[in-house]
Amino acid sequence: MKYTKIAAAVLSCSLLMSGCGKVNYTETIMTVGDEKITAGMYGFYYDSYKQMLSEEEAKEKALTQCEDNQKVVAAAKAVGIEFDEETVKEVADYKQQVIDSYNGGYEDFLKESNMSDSDVDTIVSVSFYAEKLQERLGDKEYTDEDKKEYYKEHYRRAKHILISTKDMTTDEELPADKQEEAKKKADELLAKAQNGENFDTLIQENSEDPGSQSNPDGYIFTDNEMVKEFQDGVDSLQTGEFTLVKSDFGYHVIQRLALDETPEFFDKGFEEKKTNVEAALANDGFKNQVYELVDQYDIKTEIVNQDAIDKVVKNSK
Repeated sequence: MKYTKIAAAVLSCSLLMSGCGKVNYTETIMTVGDEKITAGMYGFYYDSYKQMLSEEEAKEKALTQCEDNQKVVAAAKAVGIEFDEETVKEVADYKQQVIDSYNGGYEDFLKESNMSDSDVDTIVSVSFYAEKLQERLGDKEYTDEDKKEYYKEHYRRAKHILISTKDMTTDEELPADKQEEAKKKADELLAKAQNGENFDTLIQENSEDPGSQSNPDGYIFTDNEMVKEFQDGVDSLQTGEFTLVKSDFGYHVIQRLALDETPEFFDKGFEEKKTNVEAALANDGFKNQVYELVDQYDIKTEIVNQDAIDKVVKNSK
């Protein structure tokens, strides 16, 4: 089981950070043991997360991503892992793929994203250190009961009615009066659901989410698979309860449902998600092994330039 190449996946996207303001993007903002994280590396991850999360959440996620990446590297080096010639070539080949993906615009990418070529080297190398470390540590074995427990703890099930606040053809925001009508309709549907009207019927008659038809049992999802407002709304509910939230898509009238409606229903949902559960358990298990090594070798994390972090965040707006 190979460690997921998160850093590599992020590099493949074309999210670019604004270059305005006075920040030395080559300076170190954080250290993890002897490993250094530059303002440019942090800014790259921050800008990526900012597309999906609030400013505060993106700041935290970017710092965590940078720290976790370098914990892997520091832990690997602590147990004596070094790259042999074959691995050095693999790293170089992979970096070349990254460079080629910009179709001659790699230097422009570095300039616009405030990253150095050395930053890219650091990010690319993480997944290779992770792979070597995981080979050294070995995979932890999980029983079906372990996997079912993870499924119960980390997955949710919900149905919803979407009242869109966007033009379904152009994807443009509806005018203010139409937005107010959408809110009024969503409030009315929430009241009907809470007063006992059949929610499936309300969905069929009112929802503008085409996915509702192909998911008659509701959506079964884990962290970060749905928009944040939807996930937070579901997390605020007990089984059977309703709520109303607004996302960029519109208003969602949501009902949280049980994963284990029947033993057969639970097993069906679990089997559909089993591959994802196994991958998540493997990644979590590897993370825990890394954290144990970090403790064992007393690898410390230190924020060494908070001012630079704040400037990166400010300049990316």
